[in-house]
Amino acid sequence: MKQNLLICFFLLLLPAVANAQNFAGGGLLGLNVSQVSGDNLGGYNKAGVYGGFFVSRKINDKSEVEMRITYSSKGSRDVPNYDKGKYTAYFLHLDYVEVPILYRYKYKFVWLMAGISGGYLFHSSIANESGPFPPLSIENRPFHKYEVATQFGVSVPLMEHWEAELKTADTFFLLPVRKHASGATYRLNFGQLNSVLSLSLKYKF
Repeated sequence: MKQNLLICFFLLLLPAVANAQNFAGGGLLGLNVSQVSGDNLGGYNKAGVYGGFFVSRKINDKSEVEMRITYSSKGSRDVPNYDKGKYTAYFLHLDYVEVPILYRYKYKFVWLMAGISGGYLFHSSIANESGPFPPLSIENRPFHKYEVATQFGVSVPLMEHWEAELKTADTFFLLPVRKHASGATYRLNFGQLNSVLSLSLKYKF
């Protein structure tokens, strides 16, 4: 309920902010590829949707601060390979609403960005080749509802109003999204972490 109210407030605020001096607004839509560190699988094999809305405030000709509200589909995926005798599968799907705050700096013709985001996990599912894991399975141990992530990226103007953006989002390592199956920790490895690459098109009013 709270996240729905936040989305509605942001959408109502967007047109007014976009018309204010030194402010702009718009939307973006793209594709995620993701993995989960600590699940004993490797590779950005889980595809998902990334998109949302943003408002930005110009600081000077070369820098601005941008706030977004986005939907981000994350998780992990491993499929069978029957030719190699591998018959197991693993499917983890995580749906987040996120509020990133980014600093953008214009270097020559590209925008460089860095920031932090807060995310709320509103849906998750996990399954293998036989279907969903049983409710009391160790693989069904809970995820934390909230995530803090670092974000870095680059954006390239395509034409008036349009940009192409490539961005990473990684769970802050001290605040994992859930514990390891064993519950063990090692040095600064406290649990599983989301790692996401996003490629999106961005439209600015």
